[in-house]
Amino acid sequence: MLLIAVLSTFTPVQANSKAGADLKPSSATLLAPDLRLPAPSASAFDPAVGNFALWQQQAKSLLNHALLLPPADPALIAAATQLSPAANTHLEQWRLPLWQPLDLYLYKPVTLRQGAINAVILLHDHGAEFRIGKDKWLPPALSDQPELVSQWQQKYFDGVAIAELLRAQGYLVLLADAPGFGARGPIQYAEQQQLAANLQAQGVSLAGLMAREDAVAANFLARQPGVTGIAAVGFSMGGFRAWQLAAVSADVHAAVSVGWFNSLKFLREPGNNFSRGQTAFYMIHPGLYRQLDLPDIAALAAPKPLLLLHGEQDPLMPPAQVNVAFQHLKSHYQQCGAKAPELVIAKAQGHRFGDVLQQQMLHWLAQLQLPAAGCSN
Repeated sequence: MLLIAVLSTFTPVQANSKAGADLKPSSATLLAPDLRLPAPSASAFDPAVGNFALWQQQAKSLLNHALLLPPADPALIAAATQLSPAANTHLEQWRLPLWQPLDLYLYKPVTLRQGAINAVILLHDHGAEFRIGKDKWLPPALSDQPELVSQWQQKYFDGVAIAELLRAQGYLVLLADAPGFGARGPIQYAEQQQLAANLQAQGVSLAGLMAREDAVAANFLARQPGVTGIAAVGFSMGGFRAWQLAAVSADVHAAVSVGWFNSLKFLREPGNNFSRGQTAFYMIHPGLYRQLDLPDIAALAAPKPLLLLHGEQDPLMPPAQVNVAFQHLKSHYQQCGAKAPELVIAKAQGHRFGDVLQQQMLHWLAQLQLPAAGCSN
């Protein structure tokens, strides 16, 4: 286990010339063009120079602008209504009157634990399985598709319903379906770009909608009686959502990201996550990535504790590439004067959130001490 420019001048070429034939672009060049764009105007926007806290403040402003949707009106969150009680009294369903109705689910322990963190927002993965979203975390018996949930949990979670694992430890757990998943779908894989295009036609983005909804869910959870601290926990796409939420939301105090952390350079390589379209629209914020890399965005959470859990044999997030991005993130925390985030790479694990990593999460959450203040540098 390892702990871890100015636009160029374009000269046209004759269509029938040999030079033209030699310059015929490959499919990779066409589909993943590397544009020579002007440098962003904020040339001093560099955390290595000057005051880190000022950089963090400016970068958070960039992130909030790139989400395209404004934060939800707190009055709408306060206006949430509880729907008809479920047969299982531990599970409550609430509806928020947002841009479109958003259903949130509280999975309640018998006794709420004491400690720095006693509530968790679980952020589900993608996995090209849209029939279930939040249900991926819950006991199969609480889903209307129990066999599918059970199969998913056997494949990725060693058969464990992680919402129940946390509830049994006294955590109040909040869950919701992301756009297109579960009760908010299911869409087909090829329809992701249609969903994203229709949102862009309204001046917003799929990634921004999901990020704002996650922040709303965290704010709702923070309003629940007895909640002292919230951790965002997510697997795969949910791992991206977890550290992003820690950066966006003041209601989240820590994050555990499982199986999703890297740099743009790697993700934009042909065949990788951000180079294939479809699913990438859940995670690409228009314009933002010209000025901020993904580790920069995660660093906006500093000094909040972050735990990154990865598998040694994960083909989607190879450990060597993850570690490069992690060193970038860690350097930001050093500039903040905060305790460094933690990276655990588990041997003999692939793209999964199995028992070994579940126990790492539980131990880390139970021992967590929250920082008293923000960045001082």
